[in-house]
Amino acid sequence: MDRVRSIQELVERTAHMPLEKMRFFINEDRREPKCFGIYHDDAGDRWVLYKNKADGSRSVRYSGPDEAYAANELWMKIQSEIDLRRPRKAAPKKAKRDRIITLSLVGLLIALVIAFAVHEWRKPIRGYYRSNDALYYYQDNDWYWYDDGDWVYYDAPGGEWYGDYEYDRYYPYDDANRFEDSRYYEEPRDDDRNDSSVFDSWDSGDTDWNSDW
Repeated sequence: MDRVRSIQELVERTAHMPLEKMRFFINEDRREPKCFGIYHDDAGDRWVLYKNKADGSRSVRYSGPDEAYAANELWMKIQSEIDLRRPRKAAPKKAKRDRIITLSLVGLLIALVIAFAVHEWRKPIRGYYRSNDALYYYQDNDWYWYDDGDWVYYDAPGGEWYGDYEYDRYYPYDDANRFEDSRYYEEPRDDDRNDSSVFDSWDSGDTDWNSDW
């Protein structure tokens, strides 16, 4: 910014600044520590530009008749203090590193979402399954096996045995009792995966299962 040439011009340029909080004083001979100031010494007819140090001692930057010089020196000091406190732009390397970190986190999040979606998609759906002529039923993360006229809990290896999916409702031509009539059966929840829409019309009550195909 252009230099100032008088104390009045310095006052006008700094009118919007919180000079007291910044510890700058114009036309004041302040004695407290940690401050800068300028004032006119009428006895010596001179301008005094000073800095009070933290220990209370004073350092005189200028003492003389040149008002323009003294005013501009304090103006440049005010500008340097403002620059020191102005937020700095991120260095190019830091900005690049931050961008890489952000992209890596986004990539990791996407991978986790995909992994979760694949896991959910591979989970078995509620219903009957058959493997090696044995009949199973899956519900709520548990497997059950039809054994010797009764349904029993089946401890699937790793909890992820699938078998071959048959249907989600009882098929009357099986020689097994309905799992729905067993003590383990629970009513499906809204979030249960099943294919009930495919079999909505397959109701043993209104179908002649003894007729020829």
